Formats: sequence, C-alpha cells, structure tokens
Amino acid sequence: MNRRRIVQSSALALSFVFLLMAVSPLFAKAQAGFNYGMNEGPFVENIVFNVIEGDDQQVLALQNNEIDLIGDMVDPTHLPTLEAAENIEVENVLRNGYGYVTINCAKYPFNITAFRRALAFATDKQEISDDVWEGLSEPCDSVIPKVNPFSIEGQLPYTYYEAQVEYGNTLLDNAGFIDVDSDGFREAPDGSDFDVLVECGQSSNIAIEVGQVIAEALEALHIDGRSEPTDFYEYLTRLYFHGDYDIVFLGGGFSTFDVDWLAYEYWSEYRDEPYWNFANFANESFDALRDKLLHSTEYLDVYEAAIDMQEILVYQSPYIICYENILLSAYRTDRFEGYVNDVSDGVPGWWTNYKIHLKDSEGGPFGGSFRWSNPLDINSFNFMSTTSQYAININQMMWDALFNIGPDGKEVPWLVESYFAETHEDNPAVPDGHTRFVFNMVQNATWTDGTPVTAYDAAFSLNYHRDAPGDPYGTDLSEMTAAYAQTSYTLVVEFGSESYWHLHSIAYDPIMPKHVFENIPVENWNQWNPTPPADTMVTGGPFNVSEYVAGEFTELTVVPNYFRAPQESDTTTTTTTTTTTTTTTTTTTDTGTEPTVDFTMAIIAGAVGAAVVILVGGYVLMRQR
Repeated sequence: MNRRRIVQSSALALSFVFLLMAVSPLFAKAQAGFNYGMNEGPFVENIVFNVIEGDDQQVLALQNNEIDLIGDMVDPTHLPTLEAAENIEVENVLRNGYGYVTINCAKYPFNITAFRRALAFATDKQEISDDVWEGLSEPCDSVIPKVNPFSIEGQLPYTYYEAQVEYGNTLLDNAGFIDVDSDGFREAPDGSDFDVLVECGQSSNIAIEVGQVIAEALEALHIDGRSEPTDFYEYLTRLYFHGDYDIVFLGGGFSTFDVDWLAYEYWSEYRDEPYWNFANFANESFDALRDKLLHSTEYLDVYEAAIDMQEILVYQSPYIICYENILLSAYRTDRFEGYVNDVSDGVPGWWTNYKIHLKDSEGGPFGGSFRWSNPLDINSFNFMSTTSQYAININQMMWDALFNIGPDGKEVPWLVESYFAETHEDNPAVPDGHTRFVFNMVQNATWTDGTPVTAYDAAFSLNYHRDAPGDPYGTDLSEMTAAYAQTSYTLVVEFGSESYWHLHSIAYDPIMPKHVFENIPVENWNQWNPTPPADTMVTGGPFNVSEYVAGEFTELTVVPNYFRAPQESDTTTTTTTTTTTTTTTTTTTDTGTEPTVDFTMAIIAGAVGAAVVILVGGYVLMRQR
C-alpha cells in the first residue's frame, strides 16, 4: 500500500470513529463545545480519594452514597444495575488505550519470536471482547490505539483477533518447541523444561478473566502455563526496574495522539532503563527507524516511520494487545454537577476535579467534599517516580505545567500567556539546525508558600528533568541544549536540532519550585518521597494534601490563592473572550489571563501542523486493566 493510500485510509477511519462518537449512544456526549475561556477553577473545597478495591465494592459504595464518582473504568457487568439506579449517571468514551500483556523478551525461551507470535495467534481476542467485556470492546493488534490517526490497525494482511491455534502450534513445531518426553507439554528448543506464569491484578475482575484467556491459549499450545492474580504494585515495581517475570497483564492509557514514545518504549538501549521497555525488547530494524520518527519535520515522514515501527511490533509481539474498550464512567448526580467526560480519561479525570461544583440546591457552586473511589492506594507522592494511574489521579492535582491538555484533547496554555518559535531561517542568532522557543509566562501564579512562579522555576524544572538520571520526564529532553530565564517571566528553551516533536517535549512537564528542589540533588530525584501533610509539600497546582491515612484515603484541599481560582462572589464561571494573533514565524496570544494558542501554526518552518502532543510525562499511564 502506497503512502497516499495509507494516509487516506487512516483519515477515513478516524473520521468514521469521530462520526460514531457524535451519533452513537455507546460513545461519550461530545465535549467539542468546551469553552477554553472557562478556565476558572476549582470550585470544591476538598477531594477525597477513598481506597476501595474491587469493582463490586466500588459500585456498592456509589449506590450507598459513600462516594460521588467511581475512579476507574466500570466493569460492564455492572452497567444494568447502575443504569437502573436513582441519582446515578453512566457516561462512556472510546478509550485512547488498551489492555495488553507484556512478555519478557530477555528470558529464554520467550526471547524467541515464534513463541510470542504463537501465543498471539492462539489468544482469542474476540472472546475477550464478546465475553469479558460483553461487547463493549474491540480486538486490537497495534500498540497505537485505533482511535489514533497514526495507528496501523486494519492495514496489515493478517490479524490476531480470533484464535488460530493450529497455526500457533505449527509455528512452535517449526521453531523446535517439541514435547520430547511425551509429558503433554512442549520443551524449549534446547530440550529444557519451561513453564509460564501469567500475572494479573488481583483487584480487577477484567484482569483476572483476561489472564485466564491467556492461560487457556498456552494450554491450547501444549505449554505448561497458569494465570495467578497478583498485587498490582508488586509486579509493576518489578516491571519498572526490569525484575523477573514471564507474562504480565496491564492496561495502558494515553492522554493524546502523540507517538514519539515509540522511540523509547521499545528501544533496545532502554532494555535496562527504569520505567521503560517493560518487555526488554531489542530489534535492530526497529531501532533504525528511531531517527526518522524523532527528527523528521514533515508529518508524512513521521507517519511513515510510525507505521513501519508498528508493523515490526505487531509481528514481533513483545506486547500482545488484547482489546481497546469503551470507558464507562459512573457518578452521582444528587449533589454535584459539572462533570467532564474527558476523551482520554472519561469522567474520572483532572477536568472533572477542576470544574465540578455543588448544585444551587446544595448551596453551590462553592464548597463541598467531592468523593472518589481509588482502586489502589497512592504508591508515591513523588510524581516523577510513579506511572500508576491511581497515584497520578492524586498527584496531577498538585502540579501545573506550561500547557494543559483539554478535555477534548486540545492544548490549553496554562502557565503561558504567549510564545513563539524560531529557527536560523527566522533569526540568524539561532544556530543553524537549532530550534528556539520563547515563552511569556503568566505573572500571577504562586507556589503554596506564597512565592511567585517564575521563568526561573520553569527553566530549573526542565533542566532538572533532563539531568536527573532515569527521570521519565527527562527522556524527551536529551536534545534540549538550553533552558533559561531571560527575565523573571520570559522563558527561553533551545534544542540542538529541528523536530516535529520539540515543543511537545516541554509543554507538559510539571514545573517545580526552584527554591525547594535545588536542595534535592538531581541524582536523588527518586529518593524524595514525602508523606504529606506531615512532610510539607510546596506545590503549584489547584489542590494540596491536607490529610493522608495509608491504605484508607487521601484528602486534597483547594489552594486558596490559586491563580485561576474563581471569585466567590460569582455564581457561575466566567467566559473570557480572547483574540489570537499569528504571524508566519510566531504564535502569540494577545489575551488577559485566559490565553488560547493554536499549536498547529507553531513549531518548525516547513513542518506540517501537529494536532498531537506528548503523553503526560512522556510515558504510558499504567492501570490494572
């Protein structure tokens, strides 16, 4: 298939997905009309994250008015009960993510491609969608979800959707996996016995059922395998640091449609890098495509590299993608309103916490304690050292970045009022081949200790993330040659190359208080592990920790001097009208406190505008399912 046909078919597929979202009751009510002038918040006094493990217990807590929102995707078996309940609403959105198993490619004989492909062919993904998800998911093969326009899904001449056990057994026969001792189980090609342990999250019914489907596929291949429910954080920690495992089931979610993470997640040099390449995968052909993906400035070149990389990954199967599901979110409607159905997170997300408010009948819009269920306790208040979605649910409310991601996936300037990008062609002072960004920051943001948030903090944070060995937020910053404050509120960032992705590499990294973190050496970034509120945390987001009881709950309280906080004299949020002025070489916003920027006009001369941005922190947010 030539490149033009690939582009056209992807565009048509994505258009069809969005059409379904607009007309089908299976998809979320549209957030396309969300007004970015309405960036005031938050309105509630507290958010309480109650640790409630198990789907049944979370649904019961919602029915009993013990929580206002289930803080994870809802098991579809509970849909009839929730839809029939009073004062409970169920929303849905097609997931920008999936459930998958990762296979330890560094461990014999799982390092043999035929083993992984045989398991992929023997796994009945259609059964998972039909029976486990009761029709609320679809089989998926690509590591880029099918809702993403970069996805190769549907373009390959084969799929792993339905179980093809006979072909899987043939692959194993040809690769030398033979039952040499007639005990009913195959031996490895070197004649040694081996077995396979599939681990899945013990508090997720979906995870347990999918783990059993994988175990049944192993049995059909005459491989000695079993599935065991396991503590999620225990095996996630092993994956973080490349500890021992065979096969582990996980869920991965993406905040945007960016794909430069492909160049890191499966890079052979990251086989030992903490937080990356859980599969310990290495492939020279894949590595050879990294430069094209990361350093091309044209969309079509980036797209072509992403397609070629996916083709390799689908064939090699270091991950077996099991499904892409519809996210079901459930919440109570008797006290609060203003829930936001985010295109990536569904209802339980940052924007719901920020915009939720008491009804007028409850004395609103201000005040109240908004109650979540969180399936697992937070495993660290160090936002740099965890990729658990259940920790991020809490940590994300305490830190701001230069830009935010809106509920419809669009970019929202947050600590930035305006910016422009330039290359040597625009400004001879910029070294040839370099890219420079200049950001004018807001001047009314403060840290929780009252210290102003300045360009010095932003520059310090970007340099800290880049220089801290192993910090996941620094992965995309390796080509950042400089980040400095030109004035207190003017930030300059320069890269030693031109790339489609550079602006996205810095837009969403959390900004930290320089006067606090300069006392924590970069080599000790992952040793900072506060336990608030006993340990004071100076943060910059709309909430901070007011109470924490390990294993029970975390309470966040609104920051009273937050720079976007609404005035309590207002009875509703205020819409601010903005005017955007764009030139051929700059993107600026002539606004007050509510700027808007069209990223598609920015970045690099000659680049096609991007409607995509990086993942939060540059890595995948991990779930149990």
